[in-house]
Amino acid sequence: MKKESSEARRLEKLRRKIREEGLDGVMMVPGPNLRYYTGVSSLLLERPFLLFVPRDGDPNMVSPSLEAGPYRDCPLEIRIHEWTDNEGPGGSFEKLVREIQVSGSWGVEGRVPYLFLHHLMRYASPKFENGEPILQGLRELKDQAELALIRKSASILSQSFLEIPHMLREGMTERGLGRKISDEIYSNGGEGVEDLLVQSGPNSANPHWLPSSRKIRRGESIVIDVSSTYSGYYADITRTFMLGTNSHFEDLYGKVLQAEESAIRTSRSGTTVGAVDEAARESLRRQKLDKYFIHRTGHGLGLEVHEAPYIVAGGRERLLPSMVFTVEPGIYLPGKQGVRIEDNVVTTSRGNEVTTDLPKEYGWWR
Repeated sequence: MKKESSEARRLEKLRRKIREEGLDGVMMVPGPNLRYYTGVSSLLLERPFLLFVPRDGDPNMVSPSLEAGPYRDCPLEIRIHEWTDNEGPGGSFEKLVREIQVSGSWGVEGRVPYLFLHHLMRYASPKFENGEPILQGLRELKDQAELALIRKSASILSQSFLEIPHMLREGMTERGLGRKISDEIYSNGGEGVEDLLVQSGPNSANPHWLPSSRKIRRGESIVIDVSSTYSGYYADITRTFMLGTNSHFEDLYGKVLQAEESAIRTSRSGTTVGAVDEAARESLRRQKLDKYFIHRTGHGLGLEVHEAPYIVAGGRERLLPSMVFTVEPGIYLPGKQGVRIEDNVVTTSRGNEVTTDLPKEYGWWR
């Protein structure tokens, strides 16, 4: 038997939840959930590749042979049904349903492709249920090992953001600045730079604008939003900069900062996610700017850059210790400019901890 591991403890929690929800099992594919329970990272490609966790008994996996190796050595006892490109996956699915009862109600991870289920349904006819509430709910409470990786990830990204003022030059393109920031993150120990937004001038009024060939000019908003990983765990930071001065920008910046700080103060265990969102929204409402705040106040962080809990208007979920999420209010004036400030927060038994150690007062970048 393999020695008890954090993955094995997580699996037992998953089994308990499966039973509580009256399911017969849960199935998942390569990605954050599979990494969470096995410690192994794999690509989700076109070849059918599924982990089946029944309510009783060992997990079973249908895996392409070229992907199976690391799972034989992972901390869990997994029965692996391998298949090659010459054989195709049919025989492995047939062996799987002889090994475990893939019947009754099974929770399915949201990212499972229909093609994978189509192969399974040739040999079994389970009732498919939404497995996301179970899988997301278990992952949103981080253990101490996860929190240590999250803090390290935030430290790397914070350190990298401190160098951005030295990179900013009038006339450089959004893409050019993005490449410099990405290089800096890797040089500081980042594992991956998944999403990197550089938005200048009118582009900054579009919250998910991707870097373009537009040249950065003086007196314009420059919104820089980056998420990066360390050992699989995300940090996500936004800061808004400007070359030169602009009194209107300074006024907007100060109001967004007030909204962000209000939401962070409200981010305490026992508080609803809706109350955190409302703290940011009410701060902007008092300034008659709330209609320009067009997205939620934040999202959870972990093995995904967007996961539970979601800090959304009217949300009833209550924050608990060891939840990790962003606080990122923004104002977007169409065709003109945008301002967003984002930090990462961990709720604790006594309040919260901001893991992104980075200045945010107006003009810190000068």
